[in-house]
Amino acid sequence: MKSSSGQDVSTNAGVHFISPSERRREDNSSDVGFFIKRRWRCIFGVLSAILMTAAVIVVCLIVFMVLMSEAKRRAKTEETQYLKGLVDIINSASDVRWKARFNPFGIRVQDFSHKSLKNLTAIKEYIAHLERFFDSPKMKEHLKELEDFPDSKLPRHFDAREKWPLCPSIHQIPNQGGCGSCYAVAAMTVAADRTCILSNGTKKSQLSALDVIECCAVCGNCFGGDPLKAMVYWALEGVVTGGPDGCHPYAVSSECGTPCTPEIYGIEQQKRSCRRDKCQPGYYRNINYEEDKQKGSIAYTLFPRKMSIDQAGNKRIMLPSVIGYFNKTSKGNLDRDKIRNIIRKELITVGPTTLALPLTEEFLHYDSGIFHPYPKKDFENRIIYWHVVRLIGWGHDSEDKLYWIAANSFGEQWGENGKEKLEN
Repeated sequence: MKSSSGQDVSTNAGVHFISPSERRREDNSSDVGFFIKRRWRCIFGVLSAILMTAAVIVVCLIVFMVLMSEAKRRAKTEETQYLKGLVDIINSASDVRWKARFNPFGIRVQDFSHKSLKNLTAIKEYIAHLERFFDSPKMKEHLKELEDFPDSKLPRHFDAREKWPLCPSIHQIPNQGGCGSCYAVAAMTVAADRTCILSNGTKKSQLSALDVIECCAVCGNCFGGDPLKAMVYWALEGVVTGGPDGCHPYAVSSECGTPCTPEIYGIEQQKRSCRRDKCQPGYYRNINYEEDKQKGSIAYTLFPRKMSIDQAGNKRIMLPSVIGYFNKTSKGNLDRDKIRNIIRKELITVGPTTLALPLTEEFLHYDSGIFHPYPKKDFENRIIYWHVVRLIGWGHDSEDKLYWIAANSFGEQWGENGKEKLEN
C-alpha cells in the first residue's frame, strides 16, 4: 500500500520493526548490563568473603586473647599461691633468722637472660687499667692501711651512717625502678659515699647512675651490668652529678612495682641513649656536661673474681683483688674469719662497698631479721637473677653471729626501710 506521496506504509499500525543495527545496539547494551551486574556480584562476593574471613580472624583473636588472659590469670594465681606458701614456710620454720611478708610484686624463677654484644677491646683495656690501678702507689698505701689495722680494734657493731653523718649519700635508699640498673645505682652511690668521706663531708653530690647506663660502652644497660666496670668508668671518664637537682637525674619510673619485674626492663632500655651535650634544664650550676663530671682516683675489687674476654663468656681472666692480695701474702690461705675482717676493715677505713649476691624467690619477700636463703634445698633453682647491693656496716646477733648491713635499691618501702641484714 502506498501513501499519497508514494511511500510504502505498513498496514499494521501497532507494530514497530527494529532494524538490524538497532538490534545489535540493543544486544550489546544487554550484554554490558549483564557483565556489569556480574562484575558487581563478583565484587560483592569477594567483599563478603573478605568480611567473613576478617570476622573469623577477629573472633579467633578474641578467643585467643581470652584464652591467653585466662592462662595468665591461672599462672598468676598459681604463682601467688606458691609464693604465699613459701612465705608461710619461712615464718613457721624454727631455724630461720628472718621474717617474710608477702610481696605482691614477687615473682618465680623465669628466663630473663638477655644477650648483649660485648665491646671486647674496651673490656681488655679496662682489665689493663685495673691492673695498673692495683699497682699504683695509692693502692699500695691502702693495702698497707688494711694490713696495719689491728683485728682487735674492729668493733662489734659498725654503721657507716653513724661514722660519717655529714655524707647524705650513705643514708640514701635509691629505687632503680623499671631498669635492671642495680650495678650502676650501687656503684655510683658507693662512689658518692667515698668522695664525700675523702673530702671530710664537703663534697656531697650524688652521682648519676644514668650517665653510666647510657654512656659507658662496657658497663651494662637496663638488663644488668658490672659494678666494677662502672667504678673504672668513674675513674677514667668521670660521671656527672645525679639526684633530682643534679646534671642528669635518674629519670626511670618506679611505679611498676617494689621491685619492678625484669619483664619490663626492655621498655626502659629503649628510652636510653647517650647524650653528653648538656645538663637538665634549670640545672643550678649552669655548666656543661663535661665540666660537671667528677672522677675517682682508682678502682679495684675487694672480692676475688674473673672478667670475661669473649662473647660466650668461656674465656675469663682473674683480676687482682684485695682479698686475693692478702691470700697470696699471708701464711697459708685465708680462713673465713680473716676474710670477714678484711671486709670489715675496708668498710671502716674507706666506706661502703658493693656486693653481688644471688637474688632468690624468697629474698623479694624479706621483711626483717637476718636474711639467709631458705629452704637450703633447691637453693640454686630459686635464683631469679644476680643483684648488687651496697654494704654499709655490720653487727652481731644475740648468738654473737656476724651479719652485714646492706642498702638495697628497691626503695624505702621494701625490707627494713630499704635495707636488709645479710647472714655472713
